[in-house]
Amino acid sequence: MSAPTPTISHPGPKLVLAAVVALLGDRLFYVHALGISLVVFLAAIAAAALVAVGSRLHWRRYAIAFVLLIAGLAPLAESVSLLSLGFGIVGLAMSVAILTGGLEGGVARTVKAAAGIVLAGPFDLPADLYDVARRTIGSRRAPRAAVLIGWLIPLALCVVFAALFATANPVLVGWVVDMPWSVLIPRLDLLRTLLWLCLLAVVWAFVVPRGSGRLDVAGAALTQSPSADVAPVLSGVLDLTVVLRCFVLFNLLFAVQSATDVAYLWIGFALPPGVTHAAYAHRGAYPLIATALLAAAFVLIALRPGGVGERSSAIRILVCLWIGQNVLLVTSAMLRLDLYVEAYGLSLLRLAALIWMALVGVGLALILARIILRRGNGWLVGANALALATTLYACAFANFSGTVADFNAAHRLDAGQAFDLPYAASLGAAAIPAIDRVLADGDGPLTVDARQWRWRLAAALRQRMGDWRAWTFRDQRLLNYLAAHPDAPVPAR
Repeated sequence: MSAPTPTISHPGPKLVLAAVVALLGDRLFYVHALGISLVVFLAAIAAAALVAVGSRLHWRRYAIAFVLLIAGLAPLAESVSLLSLGFGIVGLAMSVAILTGGLEGGVARTVKAAAGIVLAGPFDLPADLYDVARRTIGSRRAPRAAVLIGWLIPLALCVVFAALFATANPVLVGWVVDMPWSVLIPRLDLLRTLLWLCLLAVVWAFVVPRGSGRLDVAGAALTQSPSADVAPVLSGVLDLTVVLRCFVLFNLLFAVQSATDVAYLWIGFALPPGVTHAAYAHRGAYPLIATALLAAAFVLIALRPGGVGERSSAIRILVCLWIGQNVLLVTSAMLRLDLYVEAYGLSLLRLAALIWMALVGVGLALILARIILRRGNGWLVGANALALATTLYACAFANFSGTVADFNAAHRLDAGQAFDLPYAASLGAAAIPAIDRVLADGDGPLTVDARQWRWRLAAALRQRMGDWRAWTFRDQRLLNYLAAHPDAPVPAR
């Protein structure tokens, strides 16, 4: 934030451009449900940023920026969630960073510029307005310029605080409306004013991007890490003998755990009396993942570049063996969770746990690849970041609520077990097709409640989709299903 603010060229037209896009956002979002309107708004910001650039660029920049923008907006067009919104913002920021700075500084510099736009850009608006007002008034040499500028920021902050107080205190709103001068602004809505100011600050960050320099101070602080002081301490504590003993004992200990998992989970030996597979699976899944994460952390410390473990072939062999056992540990944890799901059904938390376990397994495999290929920790961090980003991007397209409901409905029909209807109803309208299959199978104690729930959710979906701003591909597919199945199925007699 302490980076110097460069002079803005043509601030007036850019401010008008940002205000127009902010007004568009106001029309799209205020008292409207979120949907395709977010895609329209982010695309409008991208178009405004392109206009603000004002110079002819090489077609390669346009092509890369366009591809990144479309890739970021695609999950948001599919469905609105925090994850898809994050991808939309990241895609927009990367696109604008390429348009304004290009790729001359490398990918890292472009990512840094995009991060600066998102994290620091919205806070530039008050300082920029102050700087523009100071230069404009100062150039005219008005005698009271200093007084006017001195009141600019306090008044702006008072408006913001007043809007915040008004949202929490309806009495203040009544006072403002009852004032005689309020007839001049009969449609005064302080909450809407605050929304408009926030939208203007967001749009301004992309129309006048200067974010790369904002993170220079933080980047310098990170690069000045005390690694030179930490390395001697680690070398003194984790010498060759200590590291070797650790990995020998760890392998022996993990071998016991791996043997029990192979016997009871993979081969199918009978468990001790009083212990069920469900209880065994539930008690072990999450602690095993914590164990694998601690093991990965120790490997990174013991085999840091230049450390004693990196130079010992015996330690490298033991580490590879230990990581292999950790991969087996994670796989066993996934099998434990699968057994628990077989007994009690799938949930969003359990599905997220399965994805998280798979990521941990990929991370362990990448640690093994780093050791074999003799790569640095930078390569390992980049590979894990790529795996995480790819997984999150795929998750942005996934309909987890519908998947959980469909799995539980199919499992209930196949295994003849009870279907958790209240939990399925809590998943929202995405569970309607699954509940329809359960309702068609027969009556139950919650059948009447399920039909009422289905009718309410379907009506709410149709009403929300009546506004084009709330449209998404996923909701449209569900709307098509409801058009083909307007009513809940009647159980066969």
